[in-house]
Amino acid sequence: MSKKFLGIMLFGLAVSSQALAVKVGDVLPKAMVHDEAGKELQPWTGKKTLINFWATWCDACKVELKEMAAELKALPSDKQVVFVSLDKDPQKAKDYFAKEFKADSSMSKSLYYDSAFAMADQLGVESFPMTLVVDEAGKVLKIQDGYKPGTGSTEALFEALKSASK
Repeated sequence: MSKKFLGIMLFGLAVSSQALAVKVGDVLPKAMVHDEAGKELQPWTGKKTLINFWATWCDACKVELKEMAAELKALPSDKQVVFVSLDKDPQKAKDYFAKEFKADSSMSKSLYYDSAFAMADQLGVESFPMTLVVDEAGKVLKIQDGYKPGTGSTEALFEALKSASK
């Protein structure tokens, strides 16, 4: 068994042993993540927001990101999507977005980093990808653990984002 595979297995066990701390109806605390310029994420200040936790080593995350990129094109301006990378090295996430979404600057502008797992641990993120839909005040409207290919799960997240109201 390779050391990389063993590390991923151990990481997965450690993450899955946590209980999901955030529930639908909770109000999220102030985020402890930042973008490339160091600006902290505070998405729930006036905009309905989809927050996607992902990592470059997560194959399901990569598939879901591509589906989200397609959905992002039809998103009204009073809504936003942010992508929170859980990579230890933020440069990996930046490079991945540059390679995969170079024509879509809205994807890169929405990239944040949680390399210390500060927000992920606080919320009890237990599977990847994990996506939250929150209203303008940060109240959690929908949570999706993992990615469910072929079930319309990505579309359902965006529908929850579009239909969320004040």
